[in-house]
Amino acid sequence: MKIAVLSDIHGNHVSFQACMEHLKKEKIDIFVFLGDYVGEFPGIRQSLEMIRSLSQERTCYVLRGNKEDYQLNGLGGEHPEWDPYPSTIGMFRYGAQSLTGELRDYIRCLPITDVVKVEGFPDIRICHGSPRDVKEGIYENAEINDEIFREIPENYILCGHTHRVTFLEEYGKTVWNPGSVGVSLDGNPTARFLILHGEEGDWRPEFFSIPYDTEQLIREMKEEGVYEIAPYWTRVSEHLLRGGTMNYLEVLTLAVKIAREKYGSCEWPAVPEDCWAEAYEKLIGTYA
Repeated sequence: MKIAVLSDIHGNHVSFQACMEHLKKEKIDIFVFLGDYVGEFPGIRQSLEMIRSLSQERTCYVLRGNKEDYQLNGLGGEHPEWDPYPSTIGMFRYGAQSLTGELRDYIRCLPITDVVKVEGFPDIRICHGSPRDVKEGIYENAEINDEIFREIPENYILCGHTHRVTFLEEYGKTVWNPGSVGVSLDGNPTARFLILHGEEGDWRPEFFSIPYDTEQLIREMKEEGVYEIAPYWTRVSEHLLRGGTMNYLEVLTLAVKIAREKYGSCEWPAVPEDCWAEAYEKLIGTYA
């Protein structure tokens, strides 16, 4: 018995395809997708179509992540008052344009948590962030873990959202996070996923880190015009694809701080582009 676990594709169909090519060599019985198919890269539609097609042929568990929730909640919709803030709102809008009505209906029907049941093996709770909140990450030694885990009857948990490969054992629970297929944050720009091996009535994790053509993805980003749609957000994406470690939240947080110092206030998503530019230059460097 083998279960392939993939999370946080974020529209990176290039890395997703590399993962699936590798998994063709494995005898996978079940595929688990933990959410965030929408995101920073041009292959949102391709990634979702690949998952839908696979679900028609194989046993798949497919969850909804926070990025899908953002789309369903209208963040990518028409908000003319947000037009001056493309680095903040641009990729939400790109995501909305990428989702046809059929794909939107598809993600609307996806659950935020489920349980993988395989006869002869322990049940596995699956979620994007935590079983109670798609935006709540599970981190090692976090005080909130006791509260989160108390609500879960299963002893095994699969989660995503943090983009960090995780294997922790706390409060009688075992938690595995495969890391991100689409955008790693640790300076190693590879596609991450996990295979659970069912052996002698228990689960054994095997973590994978697969190289892929990041330069192809960067070329597609330029061809699709996402640098114009979300200027500094996309530059952070390129930074990460080239092995950087400064993430979106760090740059956004500094941009908000700069805006409050310059203009007296700043509330998301009204983060001025000049503040994004200053934050980017301070944390990453002048964009070539």
